[in-house]
Order: sequence, then structure tokens, then C-alpha cells
Amino acid sequence: MLVLGLFVRRQLAVDYPILDVRLFSNRYFATAAGMISVAFFALFGFIFLITQYFQAVKGYGPLEAGLWTLPFALVMAVFSPVAMALSHRFGPRPVAITGALLMSAGFAVVEVATPSSGYWSLIIWSMSLMATGLAFISGPCTQLVMDALSPEQAGAGAAVNDTTREVGGTLGVAVLGSILTSVYASGVIDRLTALGVPRDVAQTASESVMAGVQTAARAPGPIAEATRDAVQQVFTDGLRGAVWAAITVTALAAVAAAFLLRGARHSAVDDDDARAVVDPAPPATVDDEDTVRGGLLREVDDHTVQR
Repeated sequence: MLVLGLFVRRQLAVDYPILDVRLFSNRYFATAAGMISVAFFALFGFIFLITQYFQAVKGYGPLEAGLWTLPFALVMAVFSPVAMALSHRFGPRPVAITGALLMSAGFAVVEVATPSSGYWSLIIWSMSLMATGLAFISGPCTQLVMDALSPEQAGAGAAVNDTTREVGGTLGVAVLGSILTSVYASGVIDRLTALGVPRDVAQTASESVMAGVQTAARAPGPIAEATRDAVQQVFTDGLRGAVWAAITVTALAAVAAAFLLRGARHSAVDDDDARAVVDPAPPATVDDEDTVRGGLLREVDDHTVQR
């Protein structure tokens, strides 16, 4: 926090800052950027969790696990233009709120997941809700970020927009991954030692879920299946614990958008700035007309003399 504070202080003091933190004084800009961060927090965190679920619980290989996440991208591609059309029709506020609630609902579906949950019966619906929510947040809020700035600030606004995505995604992996790891590491040792697994082996299995899967694969025949089931169940418990954090964050984002995006429609540019952009040039005065008329007469006289 100290380093961040020093960075902000420095950026406020220089004429050409790397990151113009003054942009965040604009309520619409700051809220939209925050919504994008939350959306990518949820996206990166979910992809990090679900790929491990596919490999450790469902037994998919790395390539197969990646392929099973493709519907996320397909659903987002379908609903992104829909989100922009709704934003132009109703404004970005209700669309962004709906997006955050859809992402929260998608995570809530994961709460009922078990090691035996089917892809088509549960996981695909969770991914579809999250992808639709991401589409409903990303496009309208990006447009809101750019509309909240004057033309000369557009470059800095685009850079901040990209930065918020990266920060949100990084925090998503860090926060949700930490919760998952904490629940898994503390739970798997107790489960495995209760099965008679030596404590040092259980400690090795607690390093990661894939380490647990490998431990189960090397276990003697009588307890191999029980070890694998214990690892998968504890991982699923950790997954549900991490998902609660994502549900909370996305739900709070919906509440924040409901309050902070009030009044935001197609453009959040200040009225004075908007008038400066769209107003035509002021009408010519009598003196201007005389000057133009005199200039034309001189051109005609010069042309006559040359002839």
C-alpha cells in the first residue's frame, strides 16, 4: 500500500504521468473500470479453477480441458453484440447490473457441483451464465469508460482500461486460487491420514491437487480408489469455498453499479465537453463577412490585371 501511495503521489506531481490517476475522479469512468476489473477477476479465477477441476476430478488431459472451455468464448461472442444493442437502447447501467448478477448466478451454480457432476448437466450452464455476464459487462462498460473522457484523454483511458483488466484477472487467480489451496491443503491431510496414508505422503498430496492425484495413482490397490475419492472431494470443497468469494464480489459489483452508474446513458461526457465537441463553429459576424468579401474582390482585381 505504501508503494502504491508513493506511485499515486508521483503521478499526480508530474506533467506527463504514466497513469493519469486523475481520471478516476470521474465517477462513471471509475465505476466502469471497476466493473471491468470485477468481470475479469471472475473470468480468470473461474478458468483457473475449472481447468483444474477438469483435470483432477474429471480426468481430462490439458488439451481436452482447454477444449471444454471453448463454449465460454462462443457464448460471449454471441451475446457481446446483444449487450451493446441493449446498452444503446436502455443505457449501460441496467446491462452492467444484469451482467454482474448473471456472473454471480453462474458461480452459484458451481456451489452444487460434486465430483460426479456432468459437463452437460451442470458445468455448461455455469459457463454460459458467466460468459453472458462477462459480455454484458465488458462491452457497455468499455464504451462507458471511453465516453466518460474527452478526446484528448482517449489514449490514457484505453491504457487504464487494459490495465484494469490485467489487475482484475491477476487478483482473480490470486484470491480464488489462495482460497482453494487453503481449503484443499488443510482438508486433504486429515482425510488421507484417516484412511491410513502416512503423514509424509499426505503432506506431499497437500502441495497441490495434481500432486494428490499422483499420490492416489501410486497408492496400493486397496486404498488407491479411496485416496483418489478423498482428493477429489476435498478439492471440490475448496472449489465451492473459492466460488463463494466470487459470488460475493460479483454481487457487490451489481449493487455498486446500481448506485454509482445512475444517470449514465449513452455518453457520460460532461455537458460542456459534449457541446464543445458537437456544436458547430459560431456563425460569421458582419466583420468576418466584409473581410471575406474584400478578399474575393482583390482576387478578382489581381486576375484582371494579369490578363
